[in-house]
Amino acid sequence: MDRLSYPSAPKSPKPYEENDQRIIYLWQEICSAALNTRASDIHIEALKESCCIRLRVDGDLIRYQNYQKDEHIRLIARIKILAKLDIAEQRVPQDGRLQISLNPSSPIIDCRVSTIPTLFGEKVVIRLLNTSAHELNIDHIGFNDLQGHIVHRALNQNHGLILVCGPTGSGKTRTLYSFLNHLNQEGRNFYTVEDPIEICLKGVNQVAYHPKAGLDFGVIIRALLRQDPDVMMIGEIRDRETAALAITAAQTGHLVLSTIHTRNALSCIDRLANLGVDRYAITNTLLFISSQRLVKRIDLNPIGGRIAVHEILEFTNALGAGIQHNLPLSEIKKIARLEGFTSMYENAKALEQKGVINDSSIIQEIFT
Repeated sequence: MDRLSYPSAPKSPKPYEENDQRIIYLWQEICSAALNTRASDIHIEALKESCCIRLRVDGDLIRYQNYQKDEHIRLIARIKILAKLDIAEQRVPQDGRLQISLNPSSPIIDCRVSTIPTLFGEKVVIRLLNTSAHELNIDHIGFNDLQGHIVHRALNQNHGLILVCGPTGSGKTRTLYSFLNHLNQEGRNFYTVEDPIEICLKGVNQVAYHPKAGLDFGVIIRALLRQDPDVMMIGEIRDRETAALAITAAQTGHLVLSTIHTRNALSCIDRLANLGVDRYAITNTLLFISSQRLVKRIDLNPIGGRIAVHEILEFTNALGAGIQHNLPLSEIKKIARLEGFTSMYENAKALEQKGVINDSSIIQEIFT
């Protein structure tokens, strides 16, 4: 039986031309569809007999249209040129950035481009990064009144650690960018460590994770601590070294923002302990932990098709005492509830009662 193998890169039936009007029109059509549907991603895929374009709208991949196989290489070449990638290289993944807009007078949207070779040709995924003031406003990302009060109080601190947790695609990074956007002032020194850099923020020094060049999280964070930072955003706490450095930075007079992969806010406590952070450091460093999910809206709100549902665990003296005494999470949750903590499910049900979301969305996004 013959072994399945990736064929060599096919030759374009028509060399790429900068003024290829059919491809220019097709690309503009794709961009308009993505922007008009508020898509988060554009998928351009090569199939066996044809090619297709799919848009991720409100978390779901929706087929937009198919197009001819002979147009695929020309379309990919145009995207690569716009993203400053190597159009001749079709055997290895490439990453780049480009910008799109509906028309010359419309806002410009930054995009991240990722290519990868597949069995029937290269696939391109384009992530749309909406950086409008409304999108990055902390008062417009789903916090209720109590949660908003906790967030504003914590962001007014000069030092401490703020964590955002949730699964991939739950909007954690956008929440962190909203925090940074709120804090961004000329009189403060901001740094981020990201893998990759998602959104370019004016006035913020952004450093990309690049382990092949010797720039892993540990190396970058140590260097940034010598750069007189006021606020640091660490893309993700992944290991013991990053956890220890984040805690050290927060304990030495810096405000640190980061994400961590856990199911909910309470489970972050055990996760940090498993990464070697002692419970005294947890209680004396953390300001709050926010957990979130994106849930489809059913109301006709013009903001968009999904809303973030949060739960926020604020680190009070009573909560800290329970953690330091190594109480089980069930007991810590009781203390938190006495301090005003409400679970993500309770907050989702409150939105359901207001007619913003429905029960099926809650089950799909929060319990799945």
